[in-house]
Amino acid sequence: MYSPAVLRDHMIGQTVPPVPEGSNRRERDVVTPHNISILMFIEKYARLRPKYWDPRPTDSNANHPDITAQERKATCLMTVRLVQGGDMSLSELLQVLDSAPLLSYHINSFMTALHQMYRSRIDSLLDLFDSVEKFAIQDQSRMETFPCLWTSVVGLYLRRLNLSFRHLSFSQVTSLYQRFRHYYEECYANHNNQIHQQTDVQMAAEESNITDDNDSDAKMEDMMDETREDAGADLTMCSAEVLAINSTEGDPTSHPEPELLMRQRDTEGTGVQSGHSTRQQAELFISQQTSLLQFNENAALSPLELQEKIRQLVRQNPDLAEAHYLSYLNCVRVKEFSGAVHSLLRTYDGHLMPRETGRMEDQGRGFRYAALNLAALHAQFGHKKAGLAVLKEAIRLAQESSDHVCLQHALAWLYTLSSTHKGQLTQRSMVKSFELSLSYLSSLGRLNHAAQLVHTRSTPANLLQSIVRAEALNCQHSLVSLQHGAWSLRAALWANWGNTTMTALASQLLLNLNTHHPTSPSTFYASQPTCAAVCNIAISFANLGEYQLAGEVLQHAQERFPNHSQHAHTWMFAQAHITLNDLLHQGRWTEAQTVITNMATTHPTEAKLRQCELLVAKGELTQVWELLSELHKSPEIVGELRVRLLLMESCVAVAGGGNAVAIPLLVEALTAAHDHHLTYLAAITCLHTANVQLQLGLLNEAEASVASSLGVVLSGGSVYDQARARLLAAKLQVSKAKGKDRIRKLLETAVSLELVSKLFGKVRAHHKVRETLYFKARLYHEVGCFEERNKCALEFRQFELQHPCQSYQLSVNSF
Repeated sequence: MYSPAVLRDHMIGQTVPPVPEGSNRRERDVVTPHNISILMFIEKYARLRPKYWDPRPTDSNANHPDITAQERKATCLMTVRLVQGGDMSLSELLQVLDSAPLLSYHINSFMTALHQMYRSRIDSLLDLFDSVEKFAIQDQSRMETFPCLWTSVVGLYLRRLNLSFRHLSFSQVTSLYQRFRHYYEECYANHNNQIHQQTDVQMAAEESNITDDNDSDAKMEDMMDETREDAGADLTMCSAEVLAINSTEGDPTSHPEPELLMRQRDTEGTGVQSGHSTRQQAELFISQQTSLLQFNENAALSPLELQEKIRQLVRQNPDLAEAHYLSYLNCVRVKEFSGAVHSLLRTYDGHLMPRETGRMEDQGRGFRYAALNLAALHAQFGHKKAGLAVLKEAIRLAQESSDHVCLQHALAWLYTLSSTHKGQLTQRSMVKSFELSLSYLSSLGRLNHAAQLVHTRSTPANLLQSIVRAEALNCQHSLVSLQHGAWSLRAALWANWGNTTMTALASQLLLNLNTHHPTSPSTFYASQPTCAAVCNIAISFANLGEYQLAGEVLQHAQERFPNHSQHAHTWMFAQAHITLNDLLHQGRWTEAQTVITNMATTHPTEAKLRQCELLVAKGELTQVWELLSELHKSPEIVGELRVRLLLMESCVAVAGGGNAVAIPLLVEALTAAHDHHLTYLAAITCLHTANVQLQLGLLNEAEASVASSLGVVLSGGSVYDQARARLLAAKLQVSKAKGKDRIRKLLETAVSLELVSKLFGKVRAHHKVRETLYFKARLYHEVGCFEERNKCALEFRQFELQHPCQSYQLSVNSF
């Protein structure tokens, strides 16, 4: 559940050795229109004299606005992101700039300079690189243009671009300027299609040196004048206008994360390569997307966009093995087995090439980690037999080279895939991981050990103690994913024990953890534990009868984890669980059968148990016994599932009139519940037992059973279970009422049934509402309150017309 993140971290940047033939050769930068925009952005910021120790000009007419420390910091960080990121269109660049708290005067002067370069033809481009040339040759006037250090990130960037530009011929410089014009005009293509058409005609004409671009300049000037009308200054609203025109994601006022917009696009069909990426930029992009896929999948690019970007990177860098591994993660993300295997094999195919002398260790390292990743892939798709076979090969290779780190990762997958000796394997993993200072595997082993102890007779104190020790490691080493995993496991344990209040509390604490991304404060960790916590909140609302609130919470989960997300099955199962309970309460059998069929694709055992519940409600008892016999053979029926299975068998026996047969089943279920500390299921079992004892005439035993479990159900049970418990207590009170006090007790019971009817109505349990009204009318009839009896009869008739259901349910004597 948690170990795939370890393999991803270990793979990227650590276990992939350098691929020969290309990884060591020197790469020349390609000057693109996006690079020109970045140079202009840096140059305009440098002219503002941002350093506080620089003397201010004495000319009062010069406009040198003061720059705050926050604006200086934001501009420097934005410059580093732009320099290290890949190419993007001008509209995307403006979105990135608008999302940061930059100086508005700086943005306006930057846009003005771009427009002037567009109008001034190639001269302005040459002047810009002349300024860069002065900086590169340490001219005395260089501090007037680019006041930065040679060895800084910006300084190295300027020198590299200058070197690449000086290698261009005159025709290549002309082509570069033409691409810049198209790059600039493309930003406004959605605003004015005529400008785009005029640009294409003019670009073709300029190549043959036979036309002038005055008409296009005039149109562009008119468009820019429209922007200046309400601004009061040159191009004050230009950035906002471009954002409004070119926003492809709806609201132009939204501020997406800058690193999420650092992507490139291939302008196929136009002959313009605006999506060029250097190897360093490609590696940075892969690192960012890999981190986001692990940290918050929804914050990364969508699967389709990411795969298209990976294809572009592979075309530009054929020997980039990390790109194939990112493709492998993207395929696992959408459950694409064939593509995942292909990408994983492409990642390691470079290890089969002949290497230099003394590099055989690298080759063996690649083979064993390739086998380990392939085993993890089979585990992700539930292929346990194939995963174990590949895992044995990885263990053999790791033992031959004495790679203890690889062995510990293999052991983590071994106790995940193995069906026997899980406890021993987990303990060995914890001890050895602690010796090797593998904090992630050590904490992961403790959490898995606690999850395995659920199926044993271990006390809750031991389980919680194991989680606390794991949380200590998580806090010491800042293991964000396992911090969420620990709270998610804690919530699951409380739900298993039947304490819904603690389940909701643990889920809310998980959702309130401050686990933002190191490079993006507005991006928070969101994975399977997060989705499970949201689903726990939704189920708690549904148990209280607040189906609308539960639907809104599930809608939030659907937005955070879309259908293509690898964790979407969690909220889908929660939605199916809530919907199925509602449909069974309403008696809508056909729709309930559809939900059960859909549930069987991901949770077959749970679907069979719910199928038994549906068949019992429909009265098809013969089919239920056949299905129950199949479930008894399943190895997954342990702990909680075994108790639920025994309860279902007792319900079938009671529905068929075999109350005496149900008693041994209920005793066995109660014993299993106590052994596994399932407090709530034990209370429900006691209520089932009290119902059978009441029908057998064992009133004192039934009263003892109700007294021992009623408090647990009323304090933490669902509304439906609370109403059933109150109804059973009312039946028991009526059965024990004798003598002179019988009439008074019957009246008190009839009045108390009003609350029971409201509770059943809140969860839309229509058949139980009818049963309660019928029982209430019989009580009023016995005490002689005929007016109240007739009122209950009328209410029963009206409710039956509004919510018709099968009459078989009224004859069922089960709890």
